[in-house]
Amino acid sequence: MMNRAMWEQLERHFGIESEPGKDLGKEAVMSIKGEDLIDVAAMSGFLAAYNQLIEGMDEGVAAAYFSSWFGSVIAALHYSISVYDTAPNFSLSNLEVQLIKEPGFTKVGFRVERKEAEQAPDDLAGRQRQQWLEHVLFHFYRNTAHPLMESLAQASSLNIGLLWGQLPTALNNYRERLQQSITDEAVLKQLEADERFVQALPSEWFGRSKNPFHVNVRYIPNPLDPEKQLALKNVCCLQFRRKNRSYCYTCPRLTRQQRAEWKI
Repeated sequence: MMNRAMWEQLERHFGIESEPGKDLGKEAVMSIKGEDLIDVAAMSGFLAAYNQLIEGMDEGVAAAYFSSWFGSVIAALHYSISVYDTAPNFSLSNLEVQLIKEPGFTKVGFRVERKEAEQAPDDLAGRQRQQWLEHVLFHFYRNTAHPLMESLAQASSLNIGLLWGQLPTALNNYRERLQQSITDEAVLKQLEADERFVQALPSEWFGRSKNPFHVNVRYIPNPLDPEKQLALKNVCCLQFRRKNRSYCYTCPRLTRQQRAEWKI
């Protein structure tokens, strides 16, 4: 049974579009089927178009940004599993990938062609829920995320570890936003529990020697509010390789001294 509330929340929190005929109010300057992006030549063309729009020095910049935007799909999947016990169909054959111009930037947007999802069996608990989680997560990471990252790496010649490395930062950003909007403690606890489950998944599912989500988030003082902290990015997003851009304040490549000079 289609979960209307879930799809509405996926659009609201993660920007996942699910209405093919909906007028977004913003023009997609390029659109391609997700399954076509597994072809390295098609991915190269998409990255070249994106890189021109964001004024990157090379396609590696576009690839890193693409990976970060793909974090919205992963965060949406994790959210749906935890909150609705439902796994949306985010297979490459059901995803459309778009370049959408927003005021001041261009984003990589994602739209599902069909509102399909796998509902967990009723009354799942303990080991049964774990088996269902393993089933839906294995299918997504092996058949969607892994081949997409491989194609990104080949098309851009960027180290695939840096591409996977964008995702923990994206998920952390979404986590912080959700914690501000969700008041149900049971839901927050389920999100945390399922996050730990993902961090413990076998590295082979990602085609890596280490699970890319098994990372420690580091924090630094917030220069605008001494009572708060800022999370460092997991890896560099390569913003400094865009025209007239510099390193992010939260870039892990910056030293304490460089960050102090950056503030000034």
